[in-house]
Amino acid sequence: MYRIQAPDFNIDLTLSCGQVFRWDKKEQWTGVVNGAVIRATQEGSELIIESTLDKKSIQDYFRLEDDLEKIYSEIGRDELITSLIRKYRGLRLIRQDPWECLASYICSSNNTIRNIKNSIRLMCECFGNRIENGYYSFPTPEALSQAELCDMASCRLGFRAPNVRSAAAMIADGEFDLYGIKDLSYEEGREELVKIRGVGNKIADCVLLFAFGKLESFPVDTHIEQIMERYYSENLKDVKKSKKRDAIADSARRYFGKYCGYAQEYLYLEDQEK
Repeated sequence: MYRIQAPDFNIDLTLSCGQVFRWDKKEQWTGVVNGAVIRATQEGSELIIESTLDKKSIQDYFRLEDDLEKIYSEIGRDELITSLIRKYRGLRLIRQDPWECLASYICSSNNTIRNIKNSIRLMCECFGNRIENGYYSFPTPEALSQAELCDMASCRLGFRAPNVRSAAAMIADGEFDLYGIKDLSYEEGREELVKIRGVGNKIADCVLLFAFGKLESFPVDTHIEQIMERYYSENLKDVKKSKKRDAIADSARRYFGKYCGYAQEYLYLEDQEK
């Protein structure tokens, strides 16, 4: 057990806002990161961590190096977003493992958070490695590329099962360099990710934001589309319906700036809280 200084951090908001799917809270937060179980409690500006994972990895995962004051000053362009910063202060984006993030968001397609979490839990139990009682590592691309679709169906993946297996095979076979995305620009990374079966612009943007730290990524789903139309319609005049979501993301980048991914998460959480 060890302690980590975590000023300007709210673990409850960060782990419950829908960006990550393998954490649960009872008396404390418990999740699996990089094959290790983590139990985390927050006391003021300190995190109390019980895990075999080292302190540097925890700091990196929770992006504790992000200068939230600077980010808030950049994105706080109007009363709505500044009110959300006050309300949800300390919510940080998480730096997830790219493969787990990609597979998880393929599972998220047309799905609820409750069902996504359940499917991922079952997939880990079926194809991951047991770490301790009740906790399993995330399945490797190699393990899922060799899985039978009927076995994956038992994980309640539905139509997403072939997409997950296809992505796993592309990565396991070296056909797709997932981890090389980090060295590409946002635009280049998105262009590569949408080549994967089951990955459209929204899923690609989630992976770029939550795994590769491309903070200029602004994922647009139905919720964000409605929020942006409700509050920022002046920026969306004369937009063609067929390209509306791309136009919304481009508008958000111009308006909120290079940290617009943070603005997206605060807007998304506000919508979920209603």
